[in-house]
Amino acid sequence: MDIMGIVSRSSAVLALMMLLFTLYGCKTMEIRGQYIDDDTLSKIENKKLTKSEVIDLIGSPTLEPNYSQNIWYYIHRTTSYRAWFDPKVEEQRVLKLTFDQNEQVEKIELLKDDHQKELNLVNEHTKTQGTELNGWQKFVRNIGRFNKTNAKGAKGRKK
Repeated sequence: MDIMGIVSRSSAVLALMMLLFTLYGCKTMEIRGQYIDDDTLSKIENKKLTKSEVIDLIGSPTLEPNYSQNIWYYIHRTTSYRAWFDPKVEEQRVLKLTFDQNEQVEKIELLKDDHQKELNLVNEHTKTQGTELNGWQKFVRNIGRFNKTNAKGAKGRKK
């Protein structure tokens, strides 16, 4: 084997390794939900706000369980993922508001990790109805879809 073959092969391996390290280093952060700071929490608790006042201040709840109209949950979650790996929950903050019969805030709880189990949060994606195409089906479906010619022979999209 000559020296040029070895150099080109080692440079290809080096380029591939650099590409893989670059992809691994890319970290994507995704933030979902409403973050409610401690000052806002103390304002809600001290003033004994009503449901409508809470909605005006911090928005509607993330979760309102079917078993009680007087319990609201606000969930804030930050997840990250790298390249092809599964997402990782970096931070999760769950706030539980309990209202009395007059629809005023009765109790505020910032749930810790062990108490968040009562919510039974699922980290999976919601499946939607319809067909889910794999990569090959998407490729075949798109053949001839773009750059069609119209009746006059000019290229362009159909209207």
